[in-house]
Amino acid sequence: MMRIVNQLLDVPSIDPEDARRRKLLNILLIGIGTITLLILLATSVANIIGLVNQDEAALLVYGCLVTLIGISIIYVINRYWSGWLASLLFLLLLTVIVAFSDEPQQVVNGRALFLFAIPVLTASVLLRPWVSFIMTGLIDLMISVIALRIQFVPPVPTMLGFFAVALVAWLAARSLEQALEDLRTINRELDQRVEERTQELAEALGKNQAVLESITDGVVVFDNDGLAIVANPAVATLLGRPADEILGSDIKMLMSKDVSLSDQGTVTDLLRDKGKRCPSVKIEWGDKILSVSVAPVRDDSGRVIGTVVVFRDFTREAEVERMKRAFVSTVSHELRTPLNAILGYADMLREAVYGPLSDLQLDTIERIIVNSKRQLNIVNDLLDQAQIEAGRMTLSVTSFSAADLVDDVQGVMGVLAQKIGLELTSHVADDVPATLSGDRQRLHQILINLVGNAIKFTDKGSVHVRVYRPNADHWALAVSDTGCGVPPEAQSYVFDPFRQVDSSVTREYTGSGLGLSIVKQLTTLMDGEVTLTSEVGQGSTFTIVLPLIPT
Repeated sequence: MMRIVNQLLDVPSIDPEDARRRKLLNILLIGIGTITLLILLATSVANIIGLVNQDEAALLVYGCLVTLIGISIIYVINRYWSGWLASLLFLLLLTVIVAFSDEPQQVVNGRALFLFAIPVLTASVLLRPWVSFIMTGLIDLMISVIALRIQFVPPVPTMLGFFAVALVAWLAARSLEQALEDLRTINRELDQRVEERTQELAEALGKNQAVLESITDGVVVFDNDGLAIVANPAVATLLGRPADEILGSDIKMLMSKDVSLSDQGTVTDLLRDKGKRCPSVKIEWGDKILSVSVAPVRDDSGRVIGTVVVFRDFTREAEVERMKRAFVSTVSHELRTPLNAILGYADMLREAVYGPLSDLQLDTIERIIVNSKRQLNIVNDLLDQAQIEAGRMTLSVTSFSAADLVDDVQGVMGVLAQKIGLELTSHVADDVPATLSGDRQRLHQILINLVGNAIKFTDKGSVHVRVYRPNADHWALAVSDTGCGVPPEAQSYVFDPFRQVDSSVTREYTGSGLGLSIVKQLTTLMDGEVTLTSEVGQGSTFTIVLPLIPT
């Protein structure tokens, strides 16, 4: 069933961004088509039992049929021709449906007006982020035309509010596109590293048997007839077969009991071209996930004499990838909350609750911006994690005051703590130098993450920030709280990326699960150490110890 659904949704494309957008459009088309069919069925039943008159039923049936025809045409265009054209037609169809979904008065200044926010938000996702502004202009023009035709004054404040919605949609879509592009770049770099490592191993196979015996990756060398002639001890452990059973076997015999037919075909295809290096593939081998890399083995004259296959246990990494996918799902959930706020505030503008162009309306737009920043913070955490994992995060060392650093953090987080009834305090020990050296921006980020985390998991009591010198060569930042604490079994993985203590905590305290991971990795980048002391129900203390650099 899932295979059929994926075939309906996926669109082959050499551009991953284009494929993503076209798949998303297919999801929307199939979803709207399903809803339209249900409406059509309900209308037919209601007409039969006499709940609606024939004229109303005929009009509704006609509208549903037109919608289904339009969706079908757009689906065919999207799948077999052009994604951007299909998206454009879909947005126009969606706008027209909204425009004719109610009486003209309600469309211009009533219950149907807020529906125009849907094509504005959708445009930034299906097409380029800036298209949301063009869509807003077209919608405002359509609203103005409809208003003038029925002798209404166009709702200028609401029309301006749609541009605010377009701005938020542009920021969110642009940040998400950049995050996805950075992740693709990281994946390409990782594949390149694997290829280079595999080639180096192939060159060293015949020169140093001791190295082959000691490495933890499993290595099998096949001759030109496809039979295994060399197998190191690690591969016997990985594949769960004794070395004498591996030697003399071909790859199909090795995979026959533990690998699915589709994965067998993938590995066989890799081995088919003996003179070509291929990127690694991930396959299920029994209860493990293995990364399989292939490279040719050449003699001194450059002639291909065999193929080396490197197996690496990718089970742990696969679990991390699974958690990353769960994180992306969490991000989607987190994005829905500010978008709901955007729609709520846009609805207030639509109803003219505060009057035309009043200060309260400007305050509403400011709230929209605040909610968009919440989205951007999630994406920024993802980008920071990606930069750290790719080794592209750099430090900017400057001189700064520890007291000023703590005061800045207290100024930013104090209001949040006060709002929920917590006391945020700080203390800088007298023996801490007046001026320290380090990356002030990243230290500020570390403190914001730790203090924000402490506030999030503390229902009552206080959060305390302390700066002191544990010894002559180091200085330390400690953030203590009186919150729920971290269970002993969770303290071993609390700094892992995309991890939170448990699923119930994830539901109660929303977040990306990246904050503490970024804290630890930034601390390591600064040649420091982070530790946690905690007891359930008694609070937690996170301590960052950093080398004292002379200024």
